[in-house]
Amino acid sequence: MTIKKASTLGHRGAALASQESIRDKFGTILADPYDPDTNPSGFINIGTAENYIMLSDAAAFANKHINLSAKNFSYGEGPWGTKRLRRAMAAHMTKYFHPHHPLHEDDLLFANGCTSLMEMLAFSLMDPGDGILLTRPCYTAFALDFGTKAAVQPVFVSFGDVDQFSTAAISCYEAALSQAKEAGINVRALMLCHPHNPLGQCYPRKTLEALMGFCQKHSIHLIADEIYALSVYDIPGDEAAVPFESVMSFDTSSYISSDYLHVMYGLSKDTAAGGLRLGVIYIRNKELMRAMSAVTQFHWPGAADEKIAIAMLEHREWMAGFLETSRRRLAEGNKLTRSLLGEMGIPFRAGANAGFFIWADLRKFLKDESGAWLEGRADGWEAEKVLSKNLIEEKVFIMDGGSQAAEEPGFYRVIFSHDERTMREGLRRVGKAIGKKEGK
Repeated sequence: MTIKKASTLGHRGAALASQESIRDKFGTILADPYDPDTNPSGFINIGTAENYIMLSDAAAFANKHINLSAKNFSYGEGPWGTKRLRRAMAAHMTKYFHPHHPLHEDDLLFANGCTSLMEMLAFSLMDPGDGILLTRPCYTAFALDFGTKAAVQPVFVSFGDVDQFSTAAISCYEAALSQAKEAGINVRALMLCHPHNPLGQCYPRKTLEALMGFCQKHSIHLIADEIYALSVYDIPGDEAAVPFESVMSFDTSSYISSDYLHVMYGLSKDTAAGGLRLGVIYIRNKELMRAMSAVTQFHWPGAADEKIAIAMLEHREWMAGFLETSRRRLAEGNKLTRSLLGEMGIPFRAGANAGFFIWADLRKFLKDESGAWLEGRADGWEAEKVLSKNLIEEKVFIMDGGSQAAEEPGFYRVIFSHDERTMREGLRRVGKAIGKKEGK
């Protein structure tokens, strides 16, 4: 007699345990990182978006300028960010984001990362089963951040042949909203990644204004994630590239109420400090500020992290130089990767002048020489999984489009914020993987 083992967990825990494990998926990759000198056979991770090329610069600054005191080992001023930190961030955002409305430190709320802020927004703005509009493609973790604990449903917006960065895209948002209503989903917010991850493009002001008007019309909150705001650079010859304008930088009162517009930022991308776990949100909705402040104790930033951030933000000369160097290196990495992809015969999306990524088109590599899907799979999405497996076998990781709500299979996000040796070796391994065919 076989005894069927029942779950020892509650319904929520059992549901989480049955899902694909992020730890299992990425643990092997992250535990064996490539180094051209000390671990040349390790995994090359050109799939996780970090500002790798600036990590040493950030670490050097912290080692030179940070001395922890006894106060940094206490609970300090509470979980919402110290007054000094909020004041320093307000000054930083005022300098670089050019806010139309004066930015006050009391309108800023800190948490241990933007992931936590999104979960806090989900609990504060939405109820279980409500929906949030997400573009296709989108940052892979948005659906998880809003859905894993708060049970908010992603409502993906498809664009087809419509340029999602144009005002014409509003009709696509209207269609997605209408379909959600028909399905009984109450859409409460739109998540706007600006600059866009994974496409690496900025939204023109006219499109931002149109999106604000759409949200105001339907009483939907517009959450602008501007975490790549200062990682924007010039790409000579790319006429599709658009300069960045923060949603804070112009008068939005004619388009949307300040109660419905919220802006997220953090230090993980522009300042290569993802390990510090610090995210900030700009809120002028006092009720929302009170609601999110009520749960900050579950998302408390570390005092040592705050001290490093304060030092970076207050040292304006260093920050200006750091950002200038970062933009130059990112532009060089972007240019190199475009060139290498071109040599490999891999098309990519034009217009990417922000962030660390290029949207590469690997669709033609989903089929074997006979024209059938790889390994005889039933469709393109299954073939994409085979291609991803082949990439892992070559010990290189890039993020597949299926994990990013792409509208069709075969697109991958390539991270170029590494040194040249790593990029060349990583794309060499990609070339080996896409050359694998059935029977070879």
